[in-house]
Amino acid sequence: DSEGTLSALCEAASAELMGRLREGTEVESIKPLFVTAAGVLALSMYIALGGDAAESFRAGNLAVTTGGERASAHVLRQQAESMLCAYMADRGFDFRSVEG
Repeated sequence: DSEGTLSALCEAASAELMGRLREGTEVESIKPLFVTAAGVLALSMYIALGGDAAESFRAGNLAVTTGGERASAHVLRQQAESMLCAYMADRGFDFRSVEG
């Protein structure tokens, strides 16, 4: 079911982001921002897995409305990482080809 999948993805997103926080960063000190970023990341995972193309998604105080268009999982992932960039030990990796 979608609810069970979303719950598991929220846990996975939270664990991923916690693992990327800079040493000494306490989740409690950035909890509202962390919860929002984890929710956005979970949504990106859900879309990437081929979840329902819902027009809206709500998690706590976070509401996402796509206007009927399917949001890009990659863009949502980037947004989640951007929200926490000041607290992250890494900024992820983006491999691109370079003409030589």
